Amino acid sequence: MFLHYKIFFLISIIILIMTNCSLISPTGSSYTNDSKIVPKDNCFQENKLPEIPRQSCAVNLADLQAHYAGECKNGKADGAGLAIGKHIYEGQFVNGLPHGQGTWTWVDKKCFTGKFINGIAQVPHTGCEVVDIRLRGQYIGKCNVNNQAHGQGKAVGIDKYQGEFFNGTPNGKGTYIWTNGDRFIGQFKNGQMHGRGVMKYIDGYDEIGKWTRGQLVK
Repeated sequence: MFLHYKIFFLISIIILIMTNCSLISPTGSSYTNDSKIVPKDNCFQENKLPEIPRQSCAVNLADLQAHYAGECKNGKADGAGLAIGKHIYEGQFVNGLPHGQGTWTWVDKKCFTGKFINGIAQVPHTGCEVVDIRLRGQYIGKCNVNNQAHGQGKAVGIDKYQGEFFNGTPNGKGTYIWTNGDRFIGQFKNGQMHGRGVMKYIDGYDEIGKWTRGQLVK
């Protein structure tokens, strides 16, 4: 009887080990998708910033226009390169746009690493297309004939936005909520705060006024 208990115990241990192994990929990661939001430690590090800014060829995204170092073709970023502007992108370019594998790092040090097509990160997404990387994840609302968010809708990704969209970007009245709890309630244009609105910070401080291209007009 005791021998039967020992055999049953050993079989149970073997089944448990085999089950756990099947849940882990060969690299030791539970991720199966190569496009994902990654921890801060895997983002572009500040100590890697170049000492001498340069713009050797054109980058066709406003948020990346300040510094570019890398391969070029016909005067545009093409191939492996590093672009630094309001945000940072390091990876593959085609015709001046992030295209291929790369890492996009925002000013708050959150980042996305994975595949880009014509400047748009291929974040796993459900619903109509939302252009802003930080809002890609799930969209519920109205769409246009090109399957882009258009009209009233709600997008939930790293950040959240609920309000009016135009061709996949926040345009019109809406509320944008960042991951730290800060929120802006007001007017948007081309995905940026633009027009009358109020910024409500998590510490209780409010800024009320007119905004232009994401900046408060004093």
